Amino acid sequence: MSYAKYTKKRITKKQRAFIEMYVYEDLNQSQCAFRAGYKHPEIIANRLLHNPDYKHVQDEVKDLQAKQRQRYEITFEKVASDLKTIRDAALADGSFGAAVTAELGRAKLAGLMVDRKEVKYGKIDQMDRKEVEARLRNLMEQNKIGNVEKDVTPEPEVIAHDGVAIDLAEDGDDEDD
Repeated sequence: MSYAKYTKKRITKKQRAFIEMYVYEDLNQSQCAFRAGYKHPEIIANRLLHNPDYKHVQDEVKDLQAKQRQRYEITFEKVASDLKTIRDAALADGSFGAAVTAELGRAKLAGLMVDRKEVKYGKIDQMDRKEVEARLRNLMEQNKIGNVEKDVTPEPEVIAHDGVAIDLAEDGDDEDD
């Protein structure tokens, strides 16, 4: 058996930089790996945090996160208790908006509510009018919005010039013959 199996792996400089940014900075794992100097940050970050070969890195992350939680006393129970206290005080003061906000915070903390946002990139500028109208009708049906149709075709503008009505929407070159 090799001696290497029984020794704890050392954390490299790049791994140390990754760990510290991951624990102490407000960055996602790929950003941390990129700033630590890795060439393929998405892949490396995933390996560092999930691959059993990097258990020593994962253990260090867990240790630092535990110290961080202890330092600021951030636990599930404490946050839930604080939000309940805030809610109760807001209700006693008649500040119902603040009470609702605190209760929503507790629900999110417990995982009962999740903020979900969808970002979709469309190409409306590449659609013709019929495609846009069809897509809009489809969205209205999906979201159960009442049938709201409005004709947005502009009315032709008519102006009077020297007692003669001129329709600006007409095509033609016979303006002043």
